[in-house]
Amino acid sequence: MRFNVLGPLEVLSDGIDVPIRGLQQRALLGVLLLRANSVVSINEIVAALWGDDRPSTARKMVQNSVAGLRRAFQAVGEPAGGKATLNTTVPGYMLRIEPEQLDLTEFHELVTLGRARLAAGDWTQASELLRRALGLWRGPVLADVSDAGLTWPELAALQGIRLAVHEDCIQAELAMGRDRELIGELESLLEAEPTRERLVAQLMVVLYNCGRQSEALDRYRRTRDLLADRFGLEPGRDLRRLQRAILSHDPALALRLTAAPGGAADFPSPTGPGPGPGPTTPQPPRPRPAAAAPAPARADDRAGTGGVPAAEHAFRAPWERVERRPASVVMVRARWTADGGALAPERVDHAIKELTADIRRETAPFGGHVRRAFGSVWLVVFGVPRAHEDDAERALRAALALRRHFEAPGPASATAATAARPVAHLVVGTGEVVVTYDDSAPDPVEVTGQVLDACHHLLLQVPRGELWAADATVEAGGAGLGFAPVPGVPGVHRPAPFRPDGRGPSGHPAEPPFLERTHELNLLHGAYRDTVRRQLPHLVSVLGEPGIGKTRLIGEFAASLRDGAGPPTPRVLHAGTPAFDTHTPYEPLAGVLRAYTGIRAGAPAAVVLPALTGVVRGLFPHADTGPIVTALAACLGLPAPAASAQGPDGAVPREEVLGTLRQFLEEAAAERPLVVVLDDLHRAADFVRSFVEDLTARLGPVALLLIAGARSELLHTRPSWGCAKRRSVLLHVAPLSAAATATVVGAAAGRRHPTPADDLRAALADGNPLFAQAYARVADVGADPAAAHPPAVLAVAAAQLDGLDRTARSVLRDAAVVGGTLWRGAVAAVSRRDPEEVGRCLELLESRELLRRVRRSGVPGDVEYVFRYAVSRDVALAQLPGRVLVERHLRAADWAALLDVPRPGLLAFHYDRAIALADADGTPVEAMERRAWEALVGASARAAAAGDDALAVSCLDHALDRCPPGEPERVWLVTHHRRILDSLGTRARRRPAVTG
Repeated sequence: MRFNVLGPLEVLSDGIDVPIRGLQQRALLGVLLLRANSVVSINEIVAALWGDDRPSTARKMVQNSVAGLRRAFQAVGEPAGGKATLNTTVPGYMLRIEPEQLDLTEFHELVTLGRARLAAGDWTQASELLRRALGLWRGPVLADVSDAGLTWPELAALQGIRLAVHEDCIQAELAMGRDRELIGELESLLEAEPTRERLVAQLMVVLYNCGRQSEALDRYRRTRDLLADRFGLEPGRDLRRLQRAILSHDPALALRLTAAPGGAADFPSPTGPGPGPGPTTPQPPRPRPAAAAPAPARADDRAGTGGVPAAEHAFRAPWERVERRPASVVMVRARWTADGGALAPERVDHAIKELTADIRRETAPFGGHVRRAFGSVWLVVFGVPRAHEDDAERALRAALALRRHFEAPGPASATAATAARPVAHLVVGTGEVVVTYDDSAPDPVEVTGQVLDACHHLLLQVPRGELWAADATVEAGGAGLGFAPVPGVPGVHRPAPFRPDGRGPSGHPAEPPFLERTHELNLLHGAYRDTVRRQLPHLVSVLGEPGIGKTRLIGEFAASLRDGAGPPTPRVLHAGTPAFDTHTPYEPLAGVLRAYTGIRAGAPAAVVLPALTGVVRGLFPHADTGPIVTALAACLGLPAPAASAQGPDGAVPREEVLGTLRQFLEEAAAERPLVVVLDDLHRAADFVRSFVEDLTARLGPVALLLIAGARSELLHTRPSWGCAKRRSVLLHVAPLSAAATATVVGAAAGRRHPTPADDLRAALADGNPLFAQAYARVADVGADPAAAHPPAVLAVAAAQLDGLDRTARSVLRDAAVVGGTLWRGAVAAVSRRDPEEVGRCLELLESRELLRRVRRSGVPGDVEYVFRYAVSRDVALAQLPGRVLVERHLRAADWAALLDVPRPGLLAFHYDRAIALADADGTPVEAMERRAWEALVGASARAAAAGDDALAVSCLDHALDRCPPGEPERVWLVTHHRRILDSLGTRARRRPAVTG
């Protein structure tokens, strides 16, 4: 049996309506359903049905209605699980039903789930759940009862809850960027509730963001007049602040409005949102001159939440969608020339649209994000929204491709519709940018930074048709691309007259000493010997983190095979998967084919087909070579001849290409032992990885050793890689020891014996040879390790962070705020997420080798982690804007203030960081300074109460350091500090001396 009260009363059994006779029975059932599974007294029922005009026979009428309801329920004859029972229980009645039988229960459950997703910042899921909850309503609660004039407080309360849920749903959809879609809905809601200030605020913000500022202000004026006429009141403080923010065009209005579910909105103030306490934030109590200092205020009463408890804060700060990150940019400026003089606007518009498509096509292979800056200037961003380790090189190669495109004659570089040729000016730069995202789309809506201004300034100076690149970009990714300084223009490079073709390797540092890899080499040699002896193919997957030495290990193994494998000498084929600008989706399989046949990448079909045909005839002397050559040519990215194409679109089917390639490798291995190395397999297409994983299991009895080198992230996308596969081995390359890392650092720096500074560099590298070499070239790794991170290491760390999903990345940033050592409870407090969700994210980050768990936690009952690499923490922190960092450090300080065993150093650190960041941003810090020393005084009081006077003194030491001389309570602090010190001295004098 199903009861629906969100609208006219419905009682359904197997989808068929159960008749409830008369208004009195329906009203009685409505009262009992609103208080289902609770006892409702007869007096409450009478008051709900008749109010003050109750008849003398009211009790008898209630009893008759109860009897009628029981008969109706018994007539249904449902099983016990779906049956409703109406029991007589002193002093009244109780309707017993299962919660899922009532639509009101489902409504409350959906609202709870929706608001939880709202609090986590998951706008899409929150909107879906809240819309489902609102969809259960078919009108006012018990509409047929209320239409008859029967009312009671529960009906009005539920209508209020429905309206609050509607506001929360609109808030989630506003955060998704659906401003224009919600205007009509907001206006219709305000027709019924014209004085509902939260709805008014939402509509004002929507109108402002849609460019209708005057209408937003007019809505405020009408609301103010209505409040004055009806109640003699002025609009609330938040609505007045919003009006002033609109009048001053506060930039914070472009970010999404935040609010608490069912509560008032948190509007930006006209002076901009600050991270510290607002004017209405309750301040922590002042310490009184007594032996015990006051306990610290609860964490959810602290500043930074606007005086609203944390549980009521449904939205994360709007700056959460603003990131700082390094990026490389290509700025393109085009000008058109025509024989007839100036071009008509329509022709310019057509030319710009065509050129935009050309720029997208040329930069897409390198992963560039194209944005029209203004007019005929284009901005191509690399490293946004996801960073790569080679963004500078990508930008330079994309700029070279654009330059070739503009230099090419004919219609490829001219707009046919306009008969005008574009003249291009190109500039490439690298620097830090601030990226703003809209929650409705993954791509950034705004990119700003000084690097854009610098590129635009250079764009006005670069000669026609020239390409200029900043020093930082060339240094980071220009090795092997042939750039030379521009005479007379400091800090700028341009392509040299005789430069490489732009496809060579980007350059790597000299090879470090090959240390501590004997065990891995022996495993590879054992796999090769077993392959040759048993004539059975094997797959060895060599996995590890970036820079750990996978490629070096495989290279040393291949070199040892060439030097001393013995007859028959194996053929070693090496192919890698390019990070960008691949010739064919079959990479790196196409690279293996090129290595075997000696074909150069990018060679024309006139060269490739004869060479390929000769190789195929040698391997397949008795077969029809035509289909084989066609399939292998398709693997190399060449179009198939029309006569041999088998697909409906003229392309060879993928299954045929892969089957032919498998047959080719089998024949090659049958002729001579074959070692195939596929490096960077994690970058390959998914179908290529599936082919590689199954290859050795599907080959015949031939001596083929397949070595797949990949980063550990391969297991994140394919957790079952190699599992239960015959002749498959998984080899993880472990980090070097501290001594070996220090040796690598010393060798890279040209020293035989490591110095103390080299030990510090080795600690930063933590067993990673690539990192060790990079840190070896850093001049100073003193007190600030963050300043010592080389660009190559920063790029790897940024790419690793961007490889995480949004939730894990957000948790990692919050963990970075806590410190190099962190605890699950602290991260949950900083992020305001559920501790279980935080625990799962931290375990994921540990599996990604970004964190390490500490076996014994320094905070009892909590789980402790440390960052494996200092650079990972520094990169995560650098992505957070200053205002967000202030708020997060204050939350971390609130968590530290509530620890059972105070940690004054940790507490002082977070307050000091918050104060320094706020002060740098121009925000008043007096209130935060006071909070800092008051929290330390409270920690001292708890330590003293626990009998730890030494810890109490330490807390007071930190408090005195942060309490300014002019503060009235400083005298009490000094006195209290001296009293505890005297107490400690007295105890030491009373302690008996220890004799030997």
